[in-house]
Amino acid sequence: MNSAGYGMIGAVVKGSLLTLALFLLYSTIPLLGAFAGVFVPFPCIYYSLKYGRVTGYAIVLTMAILLAVLNQYSLLPYLLLGGICSLALPEFLARGKGSTQALFLTVGLNACLVAGLLIVAVTLLNIDVDTQVRRIIHEAMIQVGETYRQSGISGKELQALEDGLKLFENTFVKLYPSFVIILFWVIAGINLVLLKKVSFSLGKEIFFDSFTQYRNPDSLVWVLILAGFTLLLDNPVLTNIALNVLFLMYFLYLVQGLALCGWISYKKKFPRALQIVFYVLLAVQPLLTAIVAVFGLTDLWASFRVQKNNENL
Repeated sequence: MNSAGYGMIGAVVKGSLLTLALFLLYSTIPLLGAFAGVFVPFPCIYYSLKYGRVTGYAIVLTMAILLAVLNQYSLLPYLLLGGICSLALPEFLARGKGSTQALFLTVGLNACLVAGLLIVAVTLLNIDVDTQVRRIIHEAMIQVGETYRQSGISGKELQALEDGLKLFENTFVKLYPSFVIILFWVIAGINLVLLKKVSFSLGKEIFFDSFTQYRNPDSLVWVLILAGFTLLLDNPVLTNIALNVLFLMYFLYLVQGLALCGWISYKKKFPRALQIVFYVLLAVQPLLTAIVAVFGLTDLWASFRVQKNNENL
């Protein structure tokens, strides 16, 4: 067997072990596990691009076999949260798609497959998916509350926490479809960022778009407007769909706003410390995310980056 064959076998072994370790962290350790879970697709993405798509398929197949033996209930979560991204993202990148296009194609494919599984579960297996999801969310909120009680929180602080958890639960049960799509987007996006950092070791050229130039299609605003008017209809089903669409639009324009903020920081050469403070505030202050999202939406008409480029000509 030639050196390339040995390299591929080694990549499958290393990729499978790294993926399994990250997935076990995700499924067994709170908080830290969630952070590790975001990177579950990365070993497969990296080795697929370095050694070819066969390596990626072998890693996912190995993981599927291992999880089927160790814990079959973990197999579906892995395939949905990590498996599809592990195969689709490097495939689109290898085909010459830019990182932004590859990201949206991967998320779209992931969302379509999940929707297909839900249709099968509802129509063929008679599973009440919505009730099941609501039960899982409710049990998760109870577990979070119990964790804080055991940590010693009581009195007004505990009451405020319980009120916050109830509000979050009521919101999440309505918006979980859009939350899932955003989760797919975040997982694929973070893995793209990490891949860009190590792309020099791939031995091939991958086209990465500049995040500071990210801009949503202008026509997307009509989806936002249509969803807003749909809220005026007295139909619970349409209202719930419109809320999820609006939340997705909020997220996309938040991303555009962040790209615009990054572009301004680069042009104005803001200190790194100031940028860190901004992103920390963004993480802890929801109102600031709304301001950034509105900033991203106004870029549709103001075209801040285009105007600046024209001034420099």
